[in-house]
Amino acid sequence: MFIVSVCSLKGGVGKTSVTLGLASAALHQEVNALVIDLDPQGDSTLGLLGEPASTVDIAEVLSSPRTETIDRSIVPAPWSSEAASHLDVIPGSSRSSLMDSPTPDPRDVRRLREALEKRSHQYDLVLIDCPPSLNGLTQMALAASDRSLVVAEPGFFAVTAADRALKLSAEMHEDGIAPRLQPLGLVVNRYRPRSVEHQYRLAELRDLFGEAVLEPVIEERVGLQQAQGGAVPLHRYEGASGKRLTADFDALLKTVLASRQHS
Repeated sequence: MFIVSVCSLKGGVGKTSVTLGLASAALHQEVNALVIDLDPQGDSTLGLLGEPASTVDIAEVLSSPRTETIDRSIVPAPWSSEAASHLDVIPGSSRSSLMDSPTPDPRDVRRLREALEKRSHQYDLVLIDCPPSLNGLTQMALAASDRSLVVAEPGFFAVTAADRALKLSAEMHEDGIAPRLQPLGLVVNRYRPRSVEHQYRLAELRDLFGEAVLEPVIEERVGLQQAQGGAVPLHRYEGASGKRLTADFDALLKTVLASRQHS
């Protein structure tokens, strides 16, 4: 089981869009995957299920990290109803915000890792959609993860936010809180190639972070929002921008999976 946290320091960068794009690519490439919606807003849950969950959710898992609880929390996503592989989700909950302390107890930080070690289901890939902060819930995700994938938009605050997110991963690994964790890199999302500002900021990110800035850069395209609004996988979206988006997320998923070889 290979666990990847999709995280960011600030909201509005399309972190959930990247998570769902990778989930769609995993289904397309017949990779058995689990999405954990750790964001109290629950957007990944809505995108995968089409409605808020009414079952055991991530808040309950974190409160009681037992095999029975985590197994009951796993819900098959309708996306995979006719697929060769399966895609499941542990739904998000606004109640998880009660656990999002800016200074979490070290025992609490280990809760998600302990829960995942007790699950009965088997997955090739686990994607954790983190809250848009570096507080307790994100630290729980990173402590459980093999890789951290930082999402940034090409804007004025992107450099500072990306730097802090990458440094947190390194610090948690060095402190032994996240023993398996390595930074996977930085995904630049919502890029507008005709924007001079975006061109400048992308060049700035590449100058500062080098190879940590992953390819492809994900361009801002309406198809991503339309697919999510319809609660359908991106690879079944038939709009004009669908082919480019699916190619980008297929390539990004291959990069994610290839990083398993560099442990």
